[in-house]
Amino acid sequence: MVAGILAGPAGAAAQIDPEPRANLELGVEGPLRGDGNTSGYAFFLWNRPHFVDEDLYLRIVFAPTYLTGDLVRDRWPAEGHAVGIGLGGGLFPYNVEEFRLGDHKTRESFWGHGGEATFSYYRRLKVLDVLPVEGQLRLRPQYVVYERAGDTARAFRLPADTAIYAGRVGVRVGGEPPELLPELALELSLWYEASYRQTAETYGFPESPVATPQRTQQAWGRLGGIYSVTKTQTARAFLTAGTTWDADRLTSYRLGSALPFRREFPLVLHGYYLDEVFAQRFWLLNLSYRFPAWPGTERVRLQLSFDYARVNYLPGHVLPRRALRGVGADLTAALTDRLTLILGYGYGLDAPRGHAFGGHEVNTLLEFKF
Repeated sequence: MVAGILAGPAGAAAQIDPEPRANLELGVEGPLRGDGNTSGYAFFLWNRPHFVDEDLYLRIVFAPTYLTGDLVRDRWPAEGHAVGIGLGGGLFPYNVEEFRLGDHKTRESFWGHGGEATFSYYRRLKVLDVLPVEGQLRLRPQYVVYERAGDTARAFRLPADTAIYAGRVGVRVGGEPPELLPELALELSLWYEASYRQTAETYGFPESPVATPQRTQQAWGRLGGIYSVTKTQTARAFLTAGTTWDADRLTSYRLGSALPFRREFPLVLHGYYLDEVFAQRFWLLNLSYRFPAWPGTERVRLQLSFDYARVNYLPGHVLPRRALRGVGADLTAALTDRLTLILGYGYGLDAPRGHAFGGHEVNTLLEFKF
């Protein structure tokens, strides 16, 4: 099954953004070896601080099959506080791709459509009047409808359509801007989220039904930064770790792919299929360094990446190795001051492919800033 064009970044409205933005983001990724799916996204991010009023912030994400927006009222009910409300919905944002031992199980993969609302409270302050700190309480009711994809087996029972009620609490120090190649960032964030699935029935084949937990909990954190070593050289390092309770295929952490805008906290593993790895607990280190492709150039750079994950797998989705390594090489080109193109390749050293190891993925990313 070929995955459709996905919506914009999940959690797109999860942080107040003080910078005006109008960015078009395109990305596509596919395997050179194996039967993984080709995936991608296309969306337009429109962010407007001080929209209509000095204390109103508006962010909208348009995608071909999905639309989401968030409106935040700053300095309410008092200085340093803010409240927000958001709406979103469309086709394919809740798709589920099934993998086991490096094989893409198209007969057990299916589409998911739906909509959601968000209600957020923010507590904001600055450390030394420079580093922003943001506490967040977020409620997110959703309704999800599942549909068979073209290759889904007729005998495969889909999960029940259901309302899902999720609540998140967390704190973020600093933050990474929603740009393809930011030059400077620092982030430390800690989060906890609990969700309740109103209708929790079994799904899958009749001979091996899968129970859907009604309640799921997740806790995760992220630490890292981006630093311009020189005018043309940039280093990036992030460590992400998470754990979950009562997870299943629909709610476990999913690692894999080099597409950066699929989630608020992307779990990048170069050389692995999109969402190939099902994790109950994990920690993931992402390192990269970008430098001129040849002496004297500023617009064309080479970025080398290394990823290392340690994973406790979801039962039934165990891979031969707990330690997963990936490497990547990206050619980044600033075609104009507003248009950036990336051509990338990833190799998954521990990705199972047939009777051997080694996953090959290629990707193309494009960003246009209006």
